[in-house]
Amino acid sequence: MQTDSGNRYAVKALKDKRAALAGEIIQLKKKLDWAESQLRHVDATLSLFDPKIDPGAIPAARPQKHVKLFKQGELNRLIFDALRVSGEPTRTFDVITSVILALGHEESARPALGPRVRSNLQYLMRRGEVAKIGGGRDARWTLL
Repeated sequence: MQTDSGNRYAVKALKDKRAALAGEIIQLKKKLDWAESQLRHVDATLSLFDPKIDPGAIPAARPQKHVKLFKQGELNRLIFDALRVSGEPTRTFDVITSVILALGHEESARPALGPRVRSNLQYLMRRGEVAKIGGGRDARWTLL
């Protein structure tokens, strides 16, 4: 068993961790109190519009979790860079590969980034900034 002086770093780290968790709990309780207050206001407003409604019978919706992977316009820029560098119509697979490399990710990031790149290419096509040549796995993209 270590002496008390040997444990002082562990005790300090545990105290710091406890303080951080306690602070987070206080913050979450305040946020919960605020959300419950807002819910009461919404319920009261609902009852003004429909006195027969039972707000408790309305099922809770699962909150949407948004993951912000890119800064504003960053994915567009990476896609444009990939198409510009290739200089010719480029497969979706190759655009995704270029984005993965530009971000410094491993190949394991493809399942997460692929759908975002594909949907962004569609968005850019609707805006008239890129063109799609062909379809399916043979589809290629080019700048307009």
